[in-house]
Amino acid sequence: MDELLVKEFDIRYINAVSRKNLKEHAMIRLIISSLATHEEIYNLTKNDIRKTKIRTVRLNNGRRTRIVPIDNRTFDILMKISKDKSRRQRIFEYSKNEMDNIVMKYSPAKRTYDVKKLREAVIDILKDCQFFEHDYVNDILNGTNFEGVVDFVYDSHPMFAGVWDLDDDEVAEDFIENYILLIGERDAKKIAEDICERVERVENILRGITSRILRI
Repeated sequence: MDELLVKEFDIRYINAVSRKNLKEHAMIRLIISSLATHEEIYNLTKNDIRKTKIRTVRLNNGRRTRIVPIDNRTFDILMKISKDKSRRQRIFEYSKNEMDNIVMKYSPAKRTYDVKKLREAVIDILKDCQFFEHDYVNDILNGTNFEGVVDFVYDSHPMFAGVWDLDDDEVAEDFIENYILLIGERDAKKIAEDICERVERVENILRGITSRILRI
């Protein structure tokens, strides 16, 4: 399988299996949606999560600040886990090692990720989604060209389109078909437990995959 396709599967896998713990899932979504670094995750407060016409986060690495859009679900989860915090209280009080260990814990067995590697994988995917000469990924990283970045992420970032979540059955079928190929597991109960889905839904999706293969 193409290297970029493997990276995309790994991002989707980490996003799916991390749903076992909402706060850890929120941190992982923040990395995927906004390309947040260790420092930006650590410095994030409830006051940095904003909702106007679009949802944004203000990220601060200790040297500079950037404001970037985030997808609606990531926004909602961040607000949920921070509901009991004050406006200026940190949302994530993890150390750098704890952040890396969280990402490692949810990585595919044969391909280990940490915060930096997950972030770089998302950057590679987004760069591949740039169909114009302008470098919108660089704008995201530098906090520049906000309106252009908004148009880019809503047009091209899979997280904003819901493609890296599993709500849609066709999206989930594509993910599970690649799961079988790259993880090597075919048992519906084991897959469902791993990716935090109902067994019945996974069974239905597996039947759909089998039926489609038989028609080819």
